[in-house]
Amino acid sequence: MIGGGETSILIPSSTTMESADERIRTLKVGQIARAAAVFRVDRIVIYRDDQFDDSRFISRVLQYAETPQYLRKRLFPRERALRYVGILPPLRTPHHPTSSKVSTLKVGEYRVGLVVDEVGSDDGAWVDIGVERPLPLKTAMRFSAGQRLNVRIFSLKPLAAEPVDRSEIPHYWGYETEVIQNLDDHVRSTDRVVVATSRHGKPATPDLLRQTVRAGRRRGLEVAFGSPARGVDAFLSSETMEGCCVINTIPHQGTETVRLEEAIVATLSQVNLMRSLEG
Repeated sequence: MIGGGETSILIPSSTTMESADERIRTLKVGQIARAAAVFRVDRIVIYRDDQFDDSRFISRVLQYAETPQYLRKRLFPRERALRYVGILPPLRTPHHPTSSKVSTLKVGEYRVGLVVDEVGSDDGAWVDIGVERPLPLKTAMRFSAGQRLNVRIFSLKPLAAEPVDRSEIPHYWGYETEVIQNLDDHVRSTDRVVVATSRHGKPATPDLLRQTVRAGRRRGLEVAFGSPARGVDAFLSSETMEGCCVINTIPHQGTETVRLEEAIVATLSQVNLMRSLEG
């Protein structure tokens, strides 16, 4: 989250429509994943665009990029959508640790884990957290082999971890990915503050951003972006648009068009700055 209140970005399934090259499409999605991580986005929502639906590809690459490196081979079988994931930029978020040594673990450290061996609920289970060997997971809850979960190291001698809820983790812990059928239905049903980015919107002045950020801090914030071919207004009814805060975050742009990944960085950087100033 960017300084308080859950933050989501809404992107179209046509995000990758400008290129048939799978390398370029993969890199574009990776840039969006990286921007989301930089600005601590909690959820990336992909809405269907009937003109071009690449939602499965986009969601798979986003999910792969968000998954810690040490769990990727276990959670993602070989498939065409992930053919070029080697070119993805690393997220380097707190849940993507670079150390794989047991000796570097600390009590109170959080990790993403994968249950590798299920046993009776009284005995717990074994979980892979990216070090030399699986750790015992002390819990009365049942977990299935292959299940992803978050854990906290509570003992080094003996080495053991316990499951924790995502809400208990005090720092940014990656984004979730969701695919929805209709942007208009989603916006009309949410109780969060929705910002629709558009070159026809009001210029993003400090006062306008401050008002939006304050409301989003209380209710959560969702930022909707249009497709490479059509603005976000093409996916929302005029009535729904009236209920959104329609903002142009790149007024006086020097190029004829602004790419989606560029608009995401420009918009989230302004929201992040304003939230930092608000404290």
